[in-house]
Amino acid sequence: MAKFNYYLKDKFAEKETPIHLYIRHEGKRLVYSTGKFIHPKFWNEETQQARQVKDFPNAKIFNSNLKFIQDTAFKVFEDLTFRLERNPAPQEIKSELDRELKDLQGNASTDSEIKPTFMGLFKRFIIESEQGIRLTASGKRFDKRSIQKYNTVFDKLEQFGKRYHLAFETIDQNFYTKFVNFLNKEKYSLNNVGKYIQVIKTFLTYATDNGYNTNMFFQSKQFKAHKVPGFSIYLNEREINELYQIDLSSTPHLERVRDLFIVGCWTGLRFSDFTNIQPKNIDGDFLKITTFKTGEKVIIPIHRTVKEIMAKYKDRYPNSLPPAIVNQKMNAYLKDIAKQVDSLKTGVEVEIIKGGLKVNTEKQKWELVTTHTARRSFATNVYKSGFPAISLMKITGHKTEKAFLLYIKVTPEENAHKLLEHWNKSVLKVS
Repeated sequence: MAKFNYYLKDKFAEKETPIHLYIRHEGKRLVYSTGKFIHPKFWNEETQQARQVKDFPNAKIFNSNLKFIQDTAFKVFEDLTFRLERNPAPQEIKSELDRELKDLQGNASTDSEIKPTFMGLFKRFIIESEQGIRLTASGKRFDKRSIQKYNTVFDKLEQFGKRYHLAFETIDQNFYTKFVNFLNKEKYSLNNVGKYIQVIKTFLTYATDNGYNTNMFFQSKQFKAHKVPGFSIYLNEREINELYQIDLSSTPHLERVRDLFIVGCWTGLRFSDFTNIQPKNIDGDFLKITTFKTGEKVIIPIHRTVKEIMAKYKDRYPNSLPPAIVNQKMNAYLKDIAKQVDSLKTGVEVEIIKGGLKVNTEKQKWELVTTHTARRSFATNVYKSGFPAISLMKITGHKTEKAFLLYIKVTPEENAHKLLEHWNKSVLKVS
């Protein structure tokens, strides 16, 4: 296993001395110049970090930079080993590390350690997330969608920065109001604006934790990432069965998409999970899966329809299920399939908040079918069947009732009828 350690060039120096990163592996050694300098009196040899003392106020930022260099070096070594299928030579590591760290680290000394700009640190935040240096709360790497979302927010901030000075000290009420208005003018939905603000809040937490930001306005109630229940639909059991009964044998690619969607309707799994079911997850009459998004372990009984689908694909694919395709493509195909179902050609009034205003429009139900409709349909249908909500949450993997109820598409009238049925059953039991 490779070792990564920091050492001072001269630990007995009377002035600032360079910090070198030593990378050792199987008898080979690279001494890498970090471009960082420190006086030995501020250096903790045991922790290989700057001492956080009054006379060295930038210690937290300084240590953050050192951690970034070390983490990047580890990532470079791992990537080169995988790519070359051998241990990389010291010069190969140096060349790759130089490339990775280009323009991301300054050569400032201890007393004049330069803070990265707001956008410069945002770029580093994205790179750390992409390289696996920064991990999720559950210790996993961020998926491609998260990285894409960070890059989208970065690009939008670059556009906004042409008319507003972006710096940690300028992230105030004025910034919030102007940035939200900037997004509203582009007709972004309220939830989409909220996602942008949430990413900025996440980045500012990162910047604060690493000593780059001291402006806490982003934690105030005025810096709110709005989120309202978006308009969505579910398919009832009759509609799911009608979708399942369509003859798609002449278009095998649509048939596979339809069958995979039906699996989602009867398992309640997210797209990232029902498209990634492995043979090891199938245990008799049950699916046993650790969900990708939350890391929750769920056990789901295999519905008879899912068993039919698995029998259909048994000798064609290792997991006896159709292969996955990208989410965007699957959504497009689902609409092609759903519009063949007569019951999904009914009109639905859609209300969204866009550009800060409520917008009402009418669409046909098939136009609103997406991969996520499967999970929402499962939760709603099982809930309406009378299955206890708490038990259902164990299957869907929801940690809070609030999050779970967002998936339940039950009208006030249906809830009233559900309560009436409950009371009638209670009366029958008493009599």
